[in-house]
Amino acid sequence: MRNLILGLAGSLALATSVQAKGPLPGNPDDLSVQAVHNFAACLADTTPKGAQELLAMDYREEAYKKALRRFARGHDDGRCMNASVLRSNDVLISGGVAERLLIETVKPDRFRSLVAYDATKAPIAARSPMEATAICVVRAEPAKSYAIFQTEPTSADEGYAMQAIAPSLMNCVKAGQKVTLNKPGLRALLALAAYRLTQPEPVVAADAKPMNPSLVNQ
Repeated sequence: MRNLILGLAGSLALATSVQAKGPLPGNPDDLSVQAVHNFAACLADTTPKGAQELLAMDYREEAYKKALRRFARGHDDGRCMNASVLRSNDVLISGGVAERLLIETVKPDRFRSLVAYDATKAPIAARSPMEATAICVVRAEPAKSYAIFQTEPTSADEGYAMQAIAPSLMNCVKAGQKVTLNKPGLRALLALAAYRLTQPEPVVAADAKPMNPSLVNQ
Protein backbone atom coordinates (compact mmCIF):
# COMPACT_ATOMS: atom_id res chain seq x y z
CA MET A 1 0.00 0.00 0.00
CA ARG A 2 1.35 3.39 -0.95
CA ASN A 3 1.69 5.85 1.90
CA LEU A 4 1.87 9.40 0.58
CA ILE A 5 1.50 12.48 2.73
CA LEU A 6 1.46 15.77 0.83
CA GLY A 7 1.40 18.76 3.15
CA LEU A 8 0.11 21.62 1.04
CA ALA A 9 0.84 24.21 3.70
CA GLY A 10 3.73 22.54 5.43
CA SER A 11 7.16 23.72 6.41
CA LEU A 12 10.40 23.88 4.50
CA ALA A 13 11.53 20.67 6.18
CA LEU A 14 11.58 17.83 3.66
CA ALA A 15 11.13 14.44 5.28
CA THR A 16 12.61 12.27 2.57
CA SER A 17 15.90 10.54 1.89
CA VAL A 18 17.30 13.47 -0.06
CA GLN A 19 20.14 15.82 0.41
CA ALA A 20 20.15 17.85 3.59
CA LYS A 21 19.52 16.78 7.16
CA GLY A 22 19.23 18.57 10.45
CA PRO A 23 16.86 21.08 12.07
CA LEU A 24 15.07 23.48 9.75
CA PRO A 25 12.53 26.26 10.25
CA GLY A 26 9.29 24.84 11.59
CA ASN A 27 6.62 27.14 10.18
CA PRO A 28 7.94 29.49 7.53
CA ASP A 29 5.47 31.87 5.98
CA ASP A 30 4.92 32.36 2.28
CA LEU A 31 7.56 35.10 2.13
CA SER A 32 10.19 32.66 3.39
CA VAL A 33 9.36 30.17 0.65
CA GLN A 34 9.42 32.92 -1.96
CA ALA A 35 12.74 34.25 -0.65
CA VAL A 36 14.44 30.87 -1.04
CA HIS A 37 12.98 30.45 -4.53
CA ASN A 38 14.06 33.95 -5.62
CA PHE A 39 17.54 33.47 -4.18
CA ALA A 40 18.00 30.25 -6.15
CA ALA A 41 16.77 31.93 -9.33
CA CYS A 42 19.25 34.75 -8.78
CA LEU A 43 22.10 32.25 -8.44
CA ALA A 44 21.17 30.66 -11.76
CA ASP A 45 20.74 34.01 -13.52
CA THR A 46 23.98 35.47 -12.19
CA THR A 47 26.22 32.47 -12.77
CA PRO A 48 24.48 30.07 -15.20
CA LYS A 49 27.63 28.13 -16.08
CA GLY A 50 28.44 27.55 -12.43
CA ALA A 51 24.86 26.43 -11.85
CA GLN A 52 25.07 23.94 -14.71
CA GLU A 53 28.36 22.55 -13.42
CA LEU A 54 26.88 22.17 -9.94
CA LEU A 55 23.81 20.28 -11.14
CA ALA A 56 25.98 17.97 -13.26
CA MET A 57 27.44 16.59 -10.03
CA ASP A 58 25.99 13.68 -8.06
CA TYR A 59 24.16 15.13 -5.07
CA ARG A 60 24.91 12.03 -2.98
CA GLU A 61 28.59 12.91 -2.84
CA GLU A 62 30.05 15.14 -0.17
CA ALA A 63 31.82 17.13 -2.89
CA TYR A 64 28.43 18.23 -4.22
CA LYS A 65 27.28 19.52 -0.85
CA LYS A 66 30.49 21.50 -0.42
CA ALA A 67 30.22 22.85 -3.96
CA LEU A 68 26.63 23.96 -3.36
CA ARG A 69 27.61 25.92 -0.29
CA ARG A 70 30.60 27.50 -2.06
CA PHE A 71 28.36 28.41 -4.98
CA ALA A 72 25.80 30.08 -2.72
CA ARG A 73 28.37 31.91 -0.61
CA GLY A 74 30.09 33.11 -3.76
CA HIS A 75 27.15 35.43 -4.36
CA ASP A 76 27.38 37.24 -1.02
CA ASP A 77 28.72 40.29 -2.84
CA GLY A 78 25.32 41.91 -3.25
CA ARG A 79 24.30 40.30 -6.51
CA CYS A 80 21.84 38.07 -4.65
CA MET A 81 20.55 37.85 -1.10
CA ASN A 82 23.24 37.01 1.43
CA ALA A 83 23.27 33.23 1.74
CA SER A 84 24.05 33.46 5.44
CA VAL A 85 20.57 34.82 6.20
CA LEU A 86 18.87 31.82 4.62
CA ARG A 87 18.38 28.57 6.50
CA SER A 88 16.98 26.06 4.08
CA ASN A 89 17.21 22.46 3.00
CA ASP A 90 19.80 22.09 0.23
CA VAL A 91 17.27 20.45 -2.06
CA LEU A 92 15.18 23.63 -2.13
CA ILE A 93 18.14 25.72 -3.26
CA SER A 94 19.31 23.26 -5.90
CA GLY A 95 15.73 22.67 -7.02
CA GLY A 96 15.19 26.39 -7.48
CA VAL A 97 18.41 26.65 -9.48
CA ALA A 98 17.36 23.72 -11.67
CA GLU A 99 13.92 25.20 -12.25
CA ARG A 100 15.35 28.54 -13.34
CA LEU A 101 17.81 26.95 -15.76
CA LEU A 102 15.04 24.78 -17.14
CA ILE A 103 12.61 27.65 -17.76
CA GLU A 104 15.33 29.75 -19.35
CA THR A 105 16.63 27.05 -21.71
CA VAL A 106 13.74 24.70 -22.51
CA LYS A 107 10.54 25.92 -24.13
CA PRO A 108 7.23 24.21 -23.28
CA ASP A 109 6.80 22.79 -26.79
CA ARG A 110 10.14 20.93 -26.54
CA PHE A 111 9.81 19.76 -22.99
CA ARG A 112 7.64 16.70 -23.65
CA SER A 113 10.00 15.21 -26.23
CA LEU A 114 13.07 15.85 -24.08
CA VAL A 115 11.74 14.11 -20.97
CA ALA A 116 9.89 11.25 -22.72
CA TYR A 117 10.95 7.67 -22.05
CA ASP A 118 13.00 6.28 -24.92
CA ALA A 119 13.76 2.57 -24.88
CA THR A 120 16.58 3.05 -27.39
CA LYS A 121 18.59 5.17 -24.99
CA ALA A 122 20.53 4.12 -21.92
CA PRO A 123 18.23 4.29 -18.89
CA ILE A 124 18.72 7.00 -16.31
CA ALA A 125 19.68 5.56 -12.94
CA ALA A 126 17.56 7.20 -10.27
CA ARG A 127 19.79 8.12 -7.36
CA SER A 128 17.10 7.77 -4.68
CA PRO A 129 13.52 6.51 -4.38
CA MET A 130 12.30 10.09 -4.38
CA GLU A 131 14.19 10.93 -7.56
CA ALA A 132 12.65 7.85 -9.19
CA THR A 133 9.21 9.07 -8.17
CA ALA A 134 9.86 12.57 -9.50
CA ILE A 135 11.20 11.26 -12.82
CA CYS A 136 8.12 9.07 -13.15
CA VAL A 137 5.77 12.01 -12.54
CA VAL A 138 7.55 14.30 -15.00
CA ARG A 139 7.43 11.66 -17.70
CA ALA A 140 3.81 10.75 -17.00
CA GLU A 141 2.63 14.38 -16.91
CA PRO A 142 5.15 16.58 -18.75
CA ALA A 143 2.77 19.46 -19.52
CA LYS A 144 1.31 19.53 -16.02
CA SER A 145 4.76 19.29 -14.45
CA TYR A 146 6.07 22.16 -16.56
CA ALA A 147 2.99 24.18 -15.64
CA ILE A 148 4.02 24.05 -11.98
CA PHE A 149 7.28 25.81 -12.83
CA GLN A 150 5.33 28.64 -14.47
CA THR A 151 3.48 29.52 -11.27
CA GLU A 152 4.54 31.73 -8.39
CA PRO A 153 5.56 29.78 -5.28
CA THR A 154 2.84 29.67 -2.60
CA SER A 155 0.23 31.05 -5.04
CA ALA A 156 -3.23 29.60 -5.62
CA ASP A 157 -2.13 28.75 -9.16
CA GLU A 158 0.69 26.63 -7.77
CA GLY A 159 -1.77 24.78 -5.57
CA TYR A 160 -4.05 24.02 -8.51
CA ALA A 161 -1.07 22.86 -10.59
CA MET A 162 0.05 20.56 -7.77
CA GLN A 163 -3.40 19.04 -7.49
CA ALA A 164 -3.37 18.32 -11.24
CA ILE A 165 -0.43 15.91 -10.86
CA ALA A 166 -1.74 14.24 -7.69
CA PRO A 167 -3.07 11.08 -9.44
CA SER A 168 0.24 10.49 -11.24
CA LEU A 169 2.16 11.17 -8.05
CA MET A 170 0.19 8.46 -6.28
CA ASN A 171 0.79 6.03 -9.16
CA CYS A 172 4.51 6.77 -9.20
CA VAL A 173 5.10 6.09 -5.51
CA LYS A 174 6.43 2.58 -5.15
CA ALA A 175 4.21 0.19 -3.21
CA GLY A 176 5.25 0.16 0.42
CA GLN A 177 7.20 3.42 0.11
CA LYS A 178 6.39 6.05 2.73
CA VAL A 179 6.69 9.58 1.40
CA THR A 180 6.20 12.83 3.28
CA LEU A 181 6.32 15.95 1.14
CA ASN A 182 5.30 19.57 1.16
CA LYS A 183 4.75 21.86 -1.79
CA PRO A 184 8.22 23.49 -1.80
CA GLY A 185 9.91 20.11 -1.51
CA LEU A 186 7.79 18.49 -4.21
CA ARG A 187 8.36 21.40 -6.58
CA ALA A 188 12.12 21.21 -6.04
CA LEU A 189 12.24 17.46 -6.63
CA LEU A 190 10.22 17.75 -9.83
CA ALA A 191 12.47 20.57 -11.07
CA LEU A 192 15.62 18.57 -10.40
CA ALA A 193 14.19 15.51 -12.17
CA ALA A 194 12.95 17.58 -15.12
CA TYR A 195 16.28 19.35 -15.50
CA ARG A 196 18.22 16.07 -15.41
CA LEU A 197 15.94 14.50 -18.02
CA THR A 198 16.48 17.41 -20.41
CA GLN A 199 20.25 17.15 -20.35
CA PRO A 200 21.73 15.61 -23.53
CA GLU A 201 24.06 13.12 -21.87
CA PRO A 202 22.91 12.21 -18.36
CA VAL A 203 25.20 10.13 -16.21
CA VAL A 204 23.97 6.52 -16.11
CA ALA A 205 25.05 3.35 -14.40
CA ALA A 206 26.01 0.36 -16.50
CA ASP A 207 23.56 -1.88 -14.65
CA ALA A 208 20.74 0.67 -14.49
CA LYS A 209 17.29 -0.68 -15.25
CA PRO A 210 14.69 1.33 -17.18
CA MET A 211 11.75 2.62 -15.22
CA ASN A 212 8.36 0.95 -15.67
CA PRO A 213 7.16 2.13 -19.12
CA SER A 214 3.54 1.75 -18.02
CA LEU A 215 4.10 4.63 -15.64
CA VAL A 216 6.53 6.84 -17.49
CA ASN A 217 6.39 6.15 -21.22
CA GLN A 218 4.37 8.79 -23.02
